[in-house]
Amino acid sequence: MATEIQPHQLSIEQLNGLRQQHEDEINELSRQLESLQQAKQRFITSRTTLDEISSSGNGDTVLVPLNNSLYVPGKISNPQKVMVELGTGYYCEKDVNGAKELIDRKMQLISKSMESVETMGNNKRKTLEQLMQIMQYKMQSLGGGSK
Repeated sequence: MATEIQPHQLSIEQLNGLRQQHEDEINELSRQLESLQQAKQRFITSRTTLDEISSSGNGDTVLVPLNNSLYVPGKISNPQKVMVELGTGYYCEKDVNGAKELIDRKMQLISKSMESVETMGNNKRKTLEQLMQIMQYKMQSLGGGSK
């Protein structure tokens, strides 16, 4: 059975340690949220690219990225079929509508994850504010007792 921490019973040093832990966790949640936002933006870009490529014709020339700064010319052989990444290193061929559905599902998962991370971050911020108030009260009490 876990014991609940009573912040009022902690020393200022212990409260400060707990404050630092909460700040670190909030920073980590912010990094996670930023990473999720970037992933969502990549999927939005992919969906836009799908719309553009599906309106292309057979034989249209495109630049195919080999990495972030190296491209080779290529020709579209079938604008209604694309290769999609299912996971780390796994790909499959899908039609444009199937690829859009996959992207939409992944964006929904990311949105749910973002909501969860935001909720955890908000809860941590509220707890941090409470800790700061308790620390201020304790410091004022210590300062007031020495006068």
